[in-house]
Amino acid sequence: MNKKQIHHIKGNLSSRKKQYNYPGHLKIDGDIESGCQVTADLIEVNNIVQAEVRVRTGIIIHEAAKDSKIESSGYIEADKIVNSIIRAKQDIIVRKQILFSRIETNENCLIPNGLIESSEIMAYRSIEALTIKSTSASPCSLIIGILCLDDQDQKVKDLYFKLKDEKKQLYSELENAEQTIKETTQLKQKIKAIKPSLKQKITHLKQTNNTEALKELDPFFKQLNKRMESAFANLTEALSAKENILKKINSFDHEQLEISENDYFLQKQDRINRSIQNYLIDPPTVRVHG
Repeated sequence: MNKKQIHHIKGNLSSRKKQYNYPGHLKIDGDIESGCQVTADLIEVNNIVQAEVRVRTGIIIHEAAKDSKIESSGYIEADKIVNSIIRAKQDIIVRKQILFSRIETNENCLIPNGLIESSEIMAYRSIEALTIKSTSASPCSLIIGILCLDDQDQKVKDLYFKLKDEKKQLYSELENAEQTIKETTQLKQKIKAIKPSLKQKITHLKQTNNTEALKELDPFFKQLNKRMESAFANLTEALSAKENILKKINSFDHEQLEISENDYFLQKQDRINRSIQNYLIDPPTVRVHG
């Protein structure tokens, strides 16, 4: 490789800049700091902590990846993976431990001398480990023989669930607004029903000059008027909110949601069909040595 394409960083990759994009080999003597977003062809690093990393050829993590998201069009090697999301098109090789993580690869997930604990592993070819630990509170899920999402599939999936969640949120807000309108309207009706008899009683007390009873009743009547004003304000606000939500629902791209839903299920079925065909030719395996 041309020396100009090798970027050597002595120390940590600082989070002050946040985003880094290197066209070649990135060699870091220290760690990738929290908050960094890094793209390169190949990366060597000690630790990755709370960062997002994307590589084309591969990544070698001499120690651990923690609370991070890593995607590789090639391979991934690490000592430990903890509470992270890891995706690779080629092999994922871990020396010691995979803990509380989600792993996806279209080749092999290999940890022959280590532990897989409380993680979700999806590997198309094989999964190999010394020990697999699972509990009812934190189960371990192993899936083999299913092709993982490629970048385009992931975009289709993300768009579908984004639109689906947006639509769900809009109708949830509409339901809340309608419930507020219903409850506030009922409260107004109750207050309206009480006020005539209360006014009549106050008039009678004034005519009979019953000042003691008037003193007791007057604060209650004022409080009732305040509740009526508050109910009216809440109703006006809820009606306005409902109107705005209905506008959003009308402008929502229902057709795009339908198209993305269709695309998502078509690509999902295609992956399953291709997985079945390949399964018959080269069956996947799970090997546990411990």
